[in-house]
Formats: sequence, structure tokens, C-alpha cells
Amino acid sequence: MDKMAYYPVNYHVARTQFRALAVSKKWELHSLAVDESDGLYIDVALWRGSSESLMIHSSGVHGVEAFPGSAVQCAFLSSWEPGSANSPSIALIHCINPFGMRYLRRWNAQNIDLNRNFLPSFDNLPTNPFYDRLSSFLNPQSRNQLSYFTLKAVVLLMKHGLASLQQAVAQGQYNNPVGLFFGGKQPVIENSLLRHFLQQYLSEYKIIRGIDFHTGLGKFNQSSFYLEALFGQETHQQAESIFNQPVIRTDAQTKHSYQMQGSLVAGLRAQYAEQDFWMVTQEVGTVGPVEILRVLRKENFNFHYQSEDQAGARLAVKDAFCPDNNIWRKQAVQSGVQALTQLVKTHSSH
Repeated sequence: MDKMAYYPVNYHVARTQFRALAVSKKWELHSLAVDESDGLYIDVALWRGSSESLMIHSSGVHGVEAFPGSAVQCAFLSSWEPGSANSPSIALIHCINPFGMRYLRRWNAQNIDLNRNFLPSFDNLPTNPFYDRLSSFLNPQSRNQLSYFTLKAVVLLMKHGLASLQQAVAQGQYNNPVGLFFGGKQPVIENSLLRHFLQQYLSEYKIIRGIDFHTGLGKFNQSSFYLEALFGQETHQQAESIFNQPVIRTDAQTKHSYQMQGSLVAGLRAQYAEQDFWMVTQEVGTVGPVEILRVLRKENFNFHYQSEDQAGARLAVKDAFCPDNNIWRKQAVQSGVQALTQLVKTHSSH
């Protein structure tokens, strides 16, 4: 099937397609109810292969990014066949933030960034003083404050530089519930459901590898891999060997990366503390960090303060993370399927 055919028009079509493919390929299917009244679920398709090794692929932690993420998983489901009895088990976690995908937001129903919500503890929440100083720019509460984004952004870039600004903005914050990149003050339902499912169904494996699929960060149409600082040099070398390209360490603060708090990867690392576990983040670059910030800032303002303008702002967010560009869309699916296929193939001999 043509790669473009896997791109859903909305959340419900994405879910229907993913589930149908999983059933047709005889994968085990599970549904975690985020909001039954609104028809919002995290779906997990499991291929039970090796009892020793498990490959995890997650999509849609940032809701709107699930459009390409779902397409990748559906394309993989459609094309992959187990090569031998030694194929690893595979878990495809579809659309971890279904609210965000349905309503074209990056955040969930409580305005929480799920990729900042997997903290080891919520007793002493992290602080982010630089973000707090930027909050009036990042989170305008009036049309006047919303205006002149480009001019204000240029001034801040000249004063602080892209790398330090990106780090301050994107690492996460836990003070402002209506602000961008809010990580929440307690574990949200998506977090709890996923951790409970992993404990109940996927805790017996000794070797666990994963890819958390995202879009936005990096050069337009370019697939990049990121490894968090909590993993060591040996893991870094393994990942580069598997994906056959440089893997960016997020502990090196540059315009191409930043460190975050409470990420899904860190949460899964804690979940699998006793196992041989590592997971990379795959990013397919889109429109660049300044444009992404512009559309997120405007959508967040409209969501909280200017409801009549929501539709256009939400469509702009979707286009920033899933560009309406056939070349980009085909390449995103190809890159995602290729990465997961390489990961599975590498671990088929265990």
C-alpha cells in the first residue's frame, strides 16, 4: 500500500485502522480507556515472539504527532512478517495522548505535556526559573501580549541564543497549569494506565529496547535519533550501530537538542530498572523551533482565552508537526518503519 494511505484524517480513523491491521495480522490487541465517554483509548498491539527480548515502539505522546506516528505503526503492521522463531516480541503503543490527537493539541485534556509527566516523584517538583522569567512572552493572556511574536523572539534570541532559550522553554515546567510544556503536579491517567499495563503484561522480558517516535525537532524531513543522558557510552555505541547513523546525546545542549524532565523514556527506564533496557527518541524534523513555538504559543492562547479562534490555530499546530507535504509524509513513514525494522532485526538472534 502507498505510504500516504496510512495517514489518518482524524483520531478515530487512525484507531480503527490500527486495530483492524493488528487483528488481520493476528497480533494481540489491548485497549486502555483514557476517556470512554469521548471514545479515547491508548491501544497496544503485541506480537508474542521471543520470551527473552521485547521491542517497544510508542507514538503520539504529543497528541498531534500521532498522525505520522500512527502511519508508521500501521505501515509496519502491514508489511512486517516474523522472520523466525527467534524474532523478538514487539509492542506497538498507539497514540499515548488520544485527546491531543483528536483535538489537534500537543497536550492532554488537562493541558499537560505527557513527555514531562513521567517524573520519579511529584513530592518536590523541579523548578525552571528561566522559563518563569519568559512566561509573559510564552503564555500571553491578551491579544496585545500575543502580538509582535517575531520581534520579541528576535530580541530574546539575540540576548540569550537559541540553545539556551530552547532548553529553558522545552525542558518542562511545573508552576503554570495553563502554560506551555506544563508537566503536571501528579501522574495523569495516561501515565498510570501505561505503567500498569507494562507491569501486568510486559514485565517478564530480560532485554528491552525501544523507539519513541516524534516529529518537530531537527532539520525538515530529516530523521534523527536522540539518547538521554541516563544511558551510558556503551548504549550510545549500540544505538549508533543499529541505526547506522550518529545518535545525538541530549546532555550536550545545542540548538539540535535539549534535556527534559519527566520524559516517557525516563519513566520506562525506571519501570524496567532491573532489565537490560534502553530506548531512543526518533524525531523527524519539520518547520524549526521558532515556528513551532509561534504556533504552540498562539494555539495555547486561543485554547484558554479566545475560543472562537481555536480551529485555525489547531490546524496550524497539526501542520507544524505533520506538514501537508507528500515528500515529508512519505519520508517520515519510511524512516520510522526502517528504524523499527532495524531494531527488530538486530535482536532477532537473541
